[in-house]
Amino acid sequence: MEAKLVVQEGKNKDQEIPLPETIFLIGRDSQCHLRPHCPLVSKLHCAIVPWAGKLRVRDLKSRNGTFLNDQPIHGEVVAIDGDRLRVGSLLFTVRVSVGRSAPQVPPIRERDVKWLLDAPADSGVLSPSLPTVVVDRAEVAVTNGVEDTDAGALSPTAETPAVAEKTSSKSVSAGQHLREYFERRKRPPKASGRKSPPN
Repeated sequence: MEAKLVVQEGKNKDQEIPLPETIFLIGRDSQCHLRPHCPLVSKLHCAIVPWAGKLRVRDLKSRNGTFLNDQPIHGEVVAIDGDRLRVGSLLFTVRVSVGRSAPQVPPIRERDVKWLLDAPADSGVLSPSLPTVVVDRAEVAVTNGVEDTDAGALSPTAETPAVAEKTSSKSVSAGQHLREYFERRKRPPKASGRKSPPN
């Protein structure tokens, strides 16, 4: 199975984020692979895991929720090709392809995520010590221009543009986890220290 996220909005629109064959974390904390520059995103917001031939998305009890096709994720759901994943103000399209022999996902190449690695490593918004801005689900729907009939009774008000201005960031950067991944791959392998048996 090969899986990736494609950014749908903002200055990074159409950029691809290949997903590893292990867990992929999204959030503001430095251990996360993807760090959205968005105050709506929690320190540990959600996780994406390929398991048993399916791509699973788990909300990590985030303050504002994780949405798949505009529906809030409760616990864990399976994502399929073409699904829309929203995390804070970011919108992604999920791309999943499964071969007949289900080959292993190749390692992430540094050049594939160079745009992430070159993004600012930190900012005030990204600081895990700052609290997550919590908004009503209806405000998120209005802010993101999504019509959501289940969003609640809140209708657009004069305060809505202020919410949009405050929370609509489409910038992302790579977390320390992803940077360390490439650093480890650059290091030469350690010698085993075992001596060859005498002939």
